[in-house]
Amino acid sequence: MFRKFIVLASLAVLGACSSDKAATPPAASTSSALTYYDDALPIFEQHCLECHQNGGIAPFRLDQYADAKLQAGAIVAALQSREMPPWAATSDGSCQNFSHSLALADEDRQTLTQWATSGAAEGTPRAVELPSRPALPDATDFSTPMFSPVAQGGDLAEFDEYRCFMLDPGIDDVRYITGYDVVPGTPSVIHHVLVSIVDPDAESDLEGMTNGEVMTELHAQSPDREGWPCFGGAGDNVNVESVPVAWAPGQGMVEYPGESGVPLVPGRRLVVQVHYNLAGNPGAITDQSVVRLRLAQTVPNVGVVVLEDQLLDTLFDGTPHALEPGKPSVTYGWQTHVSDYFGSLSDVKLYGVMPHMHQRGHKFRMNVSSGATPTCGMDVQQWDFHWQHMYFYSQPLDVTPDTKIDVTCDFDTSSDTAPVLPGWGTRNEMCLAVMYFVVPAAELAQ
Repeated sequence: MFRKFIVLASLAVLGACSSDKAATPPAASTSSALTYYDDALPIFEQHCLECHQNGGIAPFRLDQYADAKLQAGAIVAALQSREMPPWAATSDGSCQNFSHSLALADEDRQTLTQWATSGAAEGTPRAVELPSRPALPDATDFSTPMFSPVAQGGDLAEFDEYRCFMLDPGIDDVRYITGYDVVPGTPSVIHHVLVSIVDPDAESDLEGMTNGEVMTELHAQSPDREGWPCFGGAGDNVNVESVPVAWAPGQGMVEYPGESGVPLVPGRRLVVQVHYNLAGNPGAITDQSVVRLRLAQTVPNVGVVVLEDQLLDTLFDGTPHALEPGKPSVTYGWQTHVSDYFGSLSDVKLYGVMPHMHQRGHKFRMNVSSGATPTCGMDVQQWDFHWQHMYFYSQPLDVTPDTKIDVTCDFDTSSDTAPVLPGWGTRNEMCLAVMYFVVPAAELAQ
């Protein structure tokens, strides 16, 4: 999905199914007395109804008693597996506190389980406090062309196609991207969507050629199809200015925190990279996805997204690191320093982390060390590929050029009989940390 690079961008996930209200456990009562309106609904209102309402992204409603009772068995199963609410980050206070947390307290899980398994009684009806569904006001829509993906094959993308499409933002003055939303046209086949900002007149990574010339050559590889192949960023040897949009399954509307935004300069182009995963979809498929961008005239701070995956980087070393097959736990770790991205800049804050692995991912841990004692920056004990988020801290972490970052990914290769290679395909693996930093615009201008 990503190769290591640093871009001026920002990424925030408000959580598709959360409410900003503080969780208040329902009053204690015996299981036989638990009812939908008195005990279950308050928890649903605080944690679930943004998705589980009419028109929400969830497959059934919880804002009506009859629907909730009908789904009592599914509710218990999702609570026991911790599939729901979709929040993977450890949130018991041992590894940071997070804004807009979807984490459900154990007592709330117990209350819902007892209600669902003891008859799912109704209780006395009352008005439902229905949270509004997330929306991004004043946004501009950009659509990809109608496209029919074709699996490229090979060890690194057996069932996958990465395709890039260039769009003109059509602006006359500098604007700042302060939020985005992605509406996938065919969600079942889309692994991720990235949007890069590219200057077509800037020098590419190929000496003597501009980015525009390189993209033209890439398109010439398949002139009868829209766009061009692009496993890395906006395509091989295209010099990317920033990546302000990153969408993966489970994300909702995105708003950048810290009063920050990503600069979009006139003359730049938006290059939309769509990763199509066609495993299990043998028939003909078409897709046209929409990226919604909210633009502002000014912002005081610049969001900086750092994408680091040293497991994927081994592909470029000539000796890819293969994960041992047939093991319930295979780990891979890497290290870096903040100075690798910001040099000697000191007024830098780490706002959050988005872990990314593929379907063998099991656990993820990131430690941040500004001294002798490491601080937990992210801990995932039950990775779910289908619910990915950028987890933002309630309070950002101050970092220095000497701050060390350690990441460990834990994979389950029990069902594999051959070594698992890193790669872009969904059947390959990654050990990616997307780290969101904020830097004052005045600091970067010096």
